[in-house]
Amino acid sequence: MSLKTQSLAPDALVVIGEAYASNATLFLHGRDVLMVDALGSRADAEALRRFVQDELHARVRLAVCTHGFSDHLAALQVFPEALVLAHERFEDTFQAERFRTDEEAGFFRAPELRVGGPLHLQWGRYALEVFPNAGHTASTLNIDVPALDLLFSADTAVGHMAYVAYGEPAAIDAALWRSEARGRSRVIQGHGGVVSPRTLSSARHYLRALEGAVREARGAPERVRAIALAACLPADVRGSEVEAFFHSRNLEEVVARRLWA
Repeated sequence: MSLKTQSLAPDALVVIGEAYASNATLFLHGRDVLMVDALGSRADAEALRRFVQDELHARVRLAVCTHGFSDHLAALQVFPEALVLAHERFEDTFQAERFRTDEEAGFFRAPELRVGGPLHLQWGRYALEVFPNAGHTASTLNIDVPALDLLFSADTAVGHMAYVAYGEPAAIDAALWRSEARGRSRVIQGHGGVVSPRTLSSARHYLRALEGAVREARGAPERVRAIALAACLPADVRGSEVEAFFHSRNLEEVVARRLWA
């Protein structure tokens, strides 16, 4: 199993798994590691355990989960000595998940530490502000790391779009605004490593354009399902296969819930 890594600093790096390109970010303080999110498969988790043990010669002492969906939880199982910190609605989010494999259903681990409001952590030279940012899920946490000019936005944006299956579009837009307002030059979503902060404004554009297209379609299911991803993204952004997949799910969600009807 091959993991990709991106260096944020000599003592901070992003690990990107093969499954869903899910992220785990490692902050080192001596031989102790704070991990943000935990990859999306058992194989990736085992590869991460070996990487931490054999290459970093370290141990994960604290894992912070940005939300409760299974594609970010796999490595919680392979670092049993680590404390898990998550939002107080973490388990609610996991139970609400509609799309996961039998393997992924076994990734849940109850957090020892639960938060319902902002929390400030000091880990080595890094001050991390963990703050609730509900929208995509009720359990979403964002993490601001000023020393790295970095914000963890979780899955509030998925690439340049937003996924509406578990939240109200207005709440997701507000969460994107709160993330964008931090003004960081580097963003880590749930997948794909470090991305531009423009992804946040693009996701807000996507929501507004999707709403306009749905209203123009007058909610007619066949017309809603025909709305193109390109029509909802900024003109200079080309949609990816992943974004096209979640856009199609969004269209089904619009039809099922009669969003913007």
